[in-house]
Amino acid sequence: MQLTLLGATGPIGQQVLRQALASGHRVTTLVRDAARLSQRDDERVTVVIGDAASASDVEEAARGSQALICALGPGKDYKSTLATRTVGPVLEAMAAAGVERLVWLSALGSGDTARRQSLFQAGASKLAMGTLMADKGIADEAIARSDRAWTIALPVMFADGRTTGDYATIPLDGTHGRVGGRINRADVADFLLSAATDDLWVRRRVILTR
Repeated sequence: MQLTLLGATGPIGQQVLRQALASGHRVTTLVRDAARLSQRDDERVTVVIGDAASASDVEEAARGSQALICALGPGKDYKSTLATRTVGPVLEAMAAAGVERLVWLSALGSGDTARRQSLFQAGASKLAMGTLMADKGIADEAIARSDRAWTIALPVMFADGRTTGDYATIPLDGTHGRVGGRINRADVADFLLSAATDDLWVRRRVILTR
């Protein structure tokens, strides 16, 4: 399968790229600096230099793909507006390139999803990451209103470690109760890749936890 990946140089994006290549997929990555991409010389990887906030750059990277995975993250910038700066260009570019399937990495605690966080994590998110989570929530809503075949991943707090495959996928809507815990970044990547290659979670927001 031909995939487009945004955020390939980040900690989760790197995991997605490694797992995609191990599974036999071909991947087009959109990066600002090719030197940061260790797989840049792999014949199965096409590197497009550009900015995810540019619709024309995303369109160039998306053409010919069956799905786009957005694994962009703000790093430690808890005031980041990355989600709202990129969501419009990504949706515009996908429409122009004729790509229907979108898998978007968000976070449990974005927008109205704080109602499903554990009380401890909800309090911590509001205190330290209120601006970031509000920004992510706005982007999530824009995706949910779009006509793409989208899935929004809502992981709990991240942990390091190998891919286990032993994690829970909980629909945001249609279930009740608060969710806490941690999940390995490698398992988040596993979900993003698996969601992009089937239609199980189309037009759904999914909580990820161990």
